[in-house]
Amino acid sequence: MAEKHELAKVDYIAGMKYKDIAEKYQVSYETVKSWRKRHGWQRQKSCTQRRKKTAPEKKKGARTKVEKGCTGSEKKTTALQVAYMESEENEKLTERQRLFCIYFVNNRNATQAAIRAGYSKDTARMIGYENLTKPYIRNEVERLKAMTAQAIMFGPEDIVEKYMRIAFAQVTDVTRFGMREHVEYDKNGAIMLDEEGNVKTYKTPYLEVMESDEVDGGLISEVSLGRQGLKVKMLDQQKALEWLSNYFNMNPMSRHKQQYDNAVLELRRQEMNNKEW
Repeated sequence: MAEKHELAKVDYIAGMKYKDIAEKYQVSYETVKSWRKRHGWQRQKSCTQRRKKTAPEKKKGARTKVEKGCTGSEKKTTALQVAYMESEENEKLTERQRLFCIYFVNNRNATQAAIRAGYSKDTARMIGYENLTKPYIRNEVERLKAMTAQAIMFGPEDIVEKYMRIAFAQVTDVTRFGMREHVEYDKNGAIMLDEEGNVKTYKTPYLEVMESDEVDGGLISEVSLGRQGLKVKMLDQQKALEWLSNYFNMNPMSRHKQQYDNAVLELRRQEMNNKEW
C-alpha cells in the first residue's frame, strides 16, 4: 500500500490545498508542507507559464510554438483563473480573500470587490477596508497589480465580463431613491401632533448618488457637478449589448452565453412591463 505522502503528492499535483490534504490524511498542516519540501512536490505549470520560461527569443514574423500536451481548453483559461490558481500558494488567504484581491485589482473598489467575492452587501464596505489593512492581502494585491502591468490578467473572458456589467447595469447600482419621512413643525418650530397625540409626519421623494467606494467605477463614463446638481453618466449600454450580441454569435459555446441570454430575456420583460404602464 502506498505511503501517505505518496498519495498526498497526487492530490497536491491535482491542485488540492495544504489544509485539505492535511485533513484528508489526518496529519498536521506543517507535516504536509514538510512532505512537499522533502519529496520535491511540484505542480504542473500551465502552458502559458512554460512558454514564458522556456521559449527562446521569438524572431520577427515567427509563429509561437504551442507545447505538446497543451489543449485548446487550457489555452482559453481566463486571466482571472490563472491569477486564482497562482494565488493558491498563499495558504493564508481564504477563497473569498483570493477573489477579493483579484476583483480589487480589476476595479480598485474595495466595496465592490468584496461584494463580487461573496461577502454580504451589508458588511462589504467594512470588510473591504479591513482586507486592505492585512499585510498578506496587500502583498497579494501588489503581486496581482504587477501581473496586470504585464498585461497577463486581461484576456477575452475578462472583456466579456466587463461588457456584461455595462450592458445590464441598473440605476440602483449608482443611485439611491425612494420616499423619506420628515417630522412636521408649525410656524413657531414646534413639533405638530395629531388628534391622538402622535407626531405628524410627511414624506417627500429623494434621489442621491451613492458613495464612490460603493460604486463600480467601471460603469460610469462621466461625473460632473453643475447648476442642476450632480450628474452621473453611465457607459453606453446599447453599444455594450451590440458588442455582446456579435461576440456570442461567433462564440456560442462561451461560458457566459446562458447568463447573457437570461439577462437579455429579463431586460425585454422589463421593457414590456414599462410599455403596459
